Amino acid sequence: KNTLITMMTDHAILSPSVDIAVKDPQHHGEGRNKYTSYLVEVKSPSNSVSRRRYSDFQWLYEKLLEERAGCIIPILKHTRALRANVRFSEELVTQRTEHLTTFLERVMNHPDLIDAPCLKTFLTADFTVWEAAKKSHGAAIDDLNLSIDSENMVGAKPPLESPPRGSGARISNWMNKIRTKVALAGKNTPLESTPDDDIFNDVDAYITNLDANIKVLHKEAENLVKSMKQSSETMQQMSASFAEMGQYKLANDVIVRTPSHSLFTKLGTNWNNLSKLGAFQESSATTKLEEPMEEMVRDVQSVKIAMTKRRELLYNYSRKAALANSKSGQLDKLREAGAAPDFKSMNLEDEINTLKEESTELWTEVETVSRRLSRDIERFKVEFREKMHSTMESFHSIQKEYAEKFTLGWAEVLPDLKPLETKPVQATPESVKADEPITTTI
Repeated sequence: KNTLITMMTDHAILSPSVDIAVKDPQHHGEGRNKYTSYLVEVKSPSNSVSRRRYSDFQWLYEKLLEERAGCIIPILKHTRALRANVRFSEELVTQRTEHLTTFLERVMNHPDLIDAPCLKTFLTADFTVWEAAKKSHGAAIDDLNLSIDSENMVGAKPPLESPPRGSGARISNWMNKIRTKVALAGKNTPLESTPDDDIFNDVDAYITNLDANIKVLHKEAENLVKSMKQSSETMQQMSASFAEMGQYKLANDVIVRTPSHSLFTKLGTNWNNLSKLGAFQESSATTKLEEPMEEMVRDVQSVKIAMTKRRELLYNYSRKAALANSKSGQLDKLREAGAAPDFKSMNLEDEINTLKEESTELWTEVETVSRRLSRDIERFKVEFREKMHSTMESFHSIQKEYAEKFTLGWAEVLPDLKPLETKPVQATPESVKADEPITTTI
């Protein structure tokens, strides 16, 4: 039996030594039907090879949110590119390849995600089974009677029909989600109290504060990078002017050089080098500060999404419990009135029993999601603190190096910038050879 499948089935935790890569992007089709696929290769702890589109990674993300509600799922970075020349450019495809690799690494090293059925489907299904899984509205690989071959993971053909799930049920489920989101948008929506309320209220305050501040840091990091770019470009323009300042051209195209020509040439070269150094500094600020801050913004958003999933479940439980209590009150009034059991009361009693069963199931799910979220919040706090510490250490270190290089660069021409003691001397035409610039002290 394949090791990877065994690990997923047995709920084992994948070690940090997992070797997974997204590579070999290939373009398919033409015009509007053109798309890019990526090779997903797992080498450790076992071998698995599949080819997936970017939309397939989005499918995996959405399915993880469903199958592992409460877990903090890393958010896929999405770069909007409407024009084909941008969408299929080497730069964008390379960036996306790196982001998809990082996404899968984080998912596969998450102890609560490694055994998710959708992840197993994503990594192991062949083309036929994979397409069937996506069309089956959530059926995982085990629901498709898939037979895994230990050598190449080739699956048997899936059944022709998807698992029974009518369009009416899907529409009802979609409407319920919309109704839940609208209800939770209100601040005064009543929710049943839970033993974990104090814990999650504290988490909510922590994340709200973190969210506000990390967004400011990211925005100002963007502004810092822009200012570095502007500074570099300004110095580049000034270097060109310095280089031209030590000489001028006469009407007859004769170039006249002043005694400061050599100094201005050095200044032009010096400022040009500082401009290049500034460009490198801008690039390092992008990779060492702006991009990590952007990733941390997404990390905080992923926590908010996980917390919202818990609130949605708690709201649905609260709604079912309140409805059951309301109907129980109606039934009690009928009984108090001494009415004999009839179709209405019997139907009401059936509805109450159904609501209580659904409430019990929802409460069990609330508890499961709460446990997952509690574990993930603690893991998130540690990882976020380490990530911020690492980002600041890296950025400060590289800025210290640039500051030292800038200091040396500014000091380079200081010996030449001494007070000048010169007397005006009129250049004579006899002293100038043909086709040579005239040197003057003026």
